[in-house]
Amino acid sequence: MRTSYFIIGLALLSALPATAQQNPVGPTGGQTPLGQIVQDPITEPIRKNDILRVTVVGEPLYTGAGEFKVSDDGTIELPRIGQVLVAGSSTIRAATFIELRLKSGKYLKNPNVVVQIFGRKAREVSLNGAIGLQGRRVLRDGTRLSDMLEEAVPAQLADLENVEILRGKATLKVNYKKFRNGLDSSETVNPFLEDGDRIFVRLGEPTEGTIKIIGEVKDTTKPTIQITSGTMLSQVISIVGGLSELGDRKNVYLMRGGLRIVVPYEEIAAGVADKDIKLQDKDEIYVPRLEKPRQYTVFGGVERKGAFPLLGKVTIYQAVATAGPMEGAKRKEVEFVRAVDGKYPDKPRKINLEKPSEAALELQDGDIIRIPEGRRGGGIDFGQALGLIGNIVWITSLIRR
Repeated sequence: MRTSYFIIGLALLSALPATAQQNPVGPTGGQTPLGQIVQDPITEPIRKNDILRVTVVGEPLYTGAGEFKVSDDGTIELPRIGQVLVAGSSTIRAATFIELRLKSGKYLKNPNVVVQIFGRKAREVSLNGAIGLQGRRVLRDGTRLSDMLEEAVPAQLADLENVEILRGKATLKVNYKKFRNGLDSSETVNPFLEDGDRIFVRLGEPTEGTIKIIGEVKDTTKPTIQITSGTMLSQVISIVGGLSELGDRKNVYLMRGGLRIVVPYEEIAAGVADKDIKLQDKDEIYVPRLEKPRQYTVFGGVERKGAFPLLGKVTIYQAVATAGPMEGAKRKEVEFVRAVDGKYPDKPRKINLEKPSEAALELQDGDIIRIPEGRRGGGIDFGQALGLIGNIVWITSLIRR
């Protein structure tokens, strides 16, 4: 880093008289503090606590004493002229200020001044409390609380609803749990951090016991989870990232002391609070695998006809796009049917894909979609399609359920 600053200094000195180039003012011998790299030492604003190298050509008082620390009030103390405000200015602008002060004080008639950012203290924040990796971290521009906390790995029992950020004499209390659970993404729950912030995460309620979650979940690295007296089943499902695509949402169950308890997972996932289950020590949650993959069928005026796997949330608009509608396909007259109690209705429902409210319809296992073709002939109607699809094995198994 010293070498790069020296080269920049030579570039600036090239515009000065020849005597200045022959006798550049060298380092004072003091150590430059390690820290943040200055991206552009010429145009980047000077900050508090920066170490500046000030060169005044032909001025003996600056020889051997050319490094100055920017104080908390944004000034540096220079021989003869005293304090000069430099924080927030570029090095070129700061050099102009110093030249004006030397002229106005009648110390030099035509001073040539070069200012360089010679060292910069890294901006830092500190993290302590119920986290895996405590200590100081370098703060980069635009860093938010989530960037630091997730890297620090909060403990399972960390109280993320009451994260404290100590900033000077003020204490900011942040409900980071809302951000982590996807309920709020605003700056209120995930603020930008500032130099010197101290982040503290308290431990939550004492451990009540442990539970196990077994089967088709997204994160299988947490088979055993500690719980507190108020831990709900929905919270544990969130910890493991939810059910996998092969998880049977209709047959999740809980074992408690030899008793099998049916879990209304779909209602819990939809946020029905009174369906959630308060967990107890030694509870075991089981998520079985689907006996057959969840599917939907698309036919008619599309390039790829047939059954498609239903992976996660899929809208009817996405399903048609995946199948590749042909040119001229009637997007405003899409026909859609959904089985009720294992039986399909005689008449399809009409869907207009150009209406966002209708295009956002979320598909379910066994749904059937037909895109009318733009030309006559060569197609089959919905009744014929249902008859053909009824012979397919996966539709037959669906109707038997």
